[in-house]
Amino acid sequence: MAEAEMALPDTQGAIKFHHLDLSTVDGARRSAEEFKKLEGRLDIVVANAGVSMLAQNELSQDGYERMFATNHLGHFVFLTTLLGWESMFCWENLLKQTSKLHGEARIVLTSSIGYQSATGIDYSALTQVCPRDGGSVWDVIPAFVRYGNSKLANIYFTIELDRRLREDGYSNVYCNSCHPGFAGATNLGHGGFKAWGGAWAESMIRLLMKPLNSVEDASKTQTYLAASAQIRQQGIRGQYWVPVWSWRQRYLRCRAEELTGLAKDEEEQKKLWVFSERAMDIGKGS
Repeated sequence: MAEAEMALPDTQGAIKFHHLDLSTVDGARRSAEEFKKLEGRLDIVVANAGVSMLAQNELSQDGYERMFATNHLGHFVFLTTLLGWESMFCWENLLKQTSKLHGEARIVLTSSIGYQSATGIDYSALTQVCPRDGGSVWDVIPAFVRYGNSKLANIYFTIELDRRLREDGYSNVYCNSCHPGFAGATNLGHGGFKAWGGAWAESMIRLLMKPLNSVEDASKTQTYLAASAQIRQQGIRGQYWVPVWSWRQRYLRCRAEELTGLAKDEEEQKKLWVFSERAMDIGKGS
């Protein structure tokens, strides 16, 4: 918090810490419910948290593959609780109420170009432990596929959430997803690479990624989707955006990109929503 306020001196006292554990259904729900008690307005949510390259030698607290649990399910629970789909009381429909009273609200889900490595979500595999996973350097390949599936889930969720919002009469809640870029200086994947070759492998991968995109540049596409007036003016919703880079890997602009056939599968989008709702209901009893 102190570092954030030092970097943004004009926001002194305006930045607040709010605890959110996306790795568990109960943690995500409790965080959203607590936020609704504390705040009466929410204009923008950027669902930017994530993990990568985790072995499947253990599952999440709720019994799911850990990248899927954090990258998708936690965000699903947090956002749908903020949207108050389970209640018609206006003070529980925080994002919807903000859009009605103040003209609009924004939701941005950070996906990844890694979704293109997805093979499709195998729901039965999400609950299976693989005790020896992570013991071989070759295990990095299925780990990246699982990561891609979790990022595919972000896109499915974005499109289905947008569809349901519009059907509910909230066309001024603009929901989009994006690929941010390759920010090698972040902690994404920290610790996960060590399962495949030790600390030296992680250090080598981070060294190779370092010359790619700066953290600042890798945040600009999310910022555009969250704050640009053009999103409202052009009615941009349910889309997937990517940054455009110069030959020196400097940010130039961002644009919408056509999704793969797998990502555009409407039945799979609906299937994920139903699965996530059931996982959310099961999590209530834990």
